[in-house]
Amino acid sequence: EPIGLDLQQVPGIGPANARILAEGEGDDKVETTHQLIGKFLMLKGRDVTPIEHCDMFWHWLAAKGVNAGRNNVVLAIAEKTEIFVPGVYDASAYV
Repeated sequence: EPIGLDLQQVPGIGPANARILAEGEGDDKVETTHQLIGKFLMLKGRDVTPIEHCDMFWHWLAAKGVNAGRNNVVLAIAEKTEIFVPGVYDASAYV
C-alpha cells in the first residue's frame, strides 16, 4: 500500500499526536508521514543495531510528547521502512 502524507494513517497517531508532532520549529516539526519516516531514518547510525534504532525513535517520540500509541508508531514506521530499506528493522530480534 502506498505511503500517504497524512500522519493519522500511522497506527498510534490520532489528532492529538498529529498536533504534538507538528509542534516545533524547522527540523523538529513533523507534519507528514514522509517526514516521520525521515526522522526514523536519521536516527540510524552506522553502528546502531535495529533494537537500538527503535529505542532511539521511541525516546525521540517521548521527548516530543507522544505518549499514547508510541509503541504502535515505532512498530508501524519500522515495519514499513523495512520494506524499502531492508535491514533497518529486525522483528526476530524481539522474540
